[in-house]
Amino acid sequence: MNQPSGFSVINAGCCGVGRNNGQITCLPMQTPCENRREYLFWDAFHPTEAGNLIVAERAYSAQNPSDAYPFDIRKLAQI
Repeated sequence: MNQPSGFSVINAGCCGVGRNNGQITCLPMQTPCENRREYLFWDAFHPTEAGNLIVAERAYSAQNPSDAYPFDIRKLAQI
């Protein structure tokens, strides 16, 4: 089954502690996963760079009305 936006791991953190690497943030000296672009979450609280990129792209140019309301950033810059 394909995951959203090309992520192969959406239910675990790349660098965290506990169940699914998602109960505590990444700790100092902890080794993160090598395939970071495949993970949606970095740790228990933070999206990866790839996850943040999707949020930023959709905030700038909304694909759905629920992405940015009342305007996306592109439209706001035109006003």
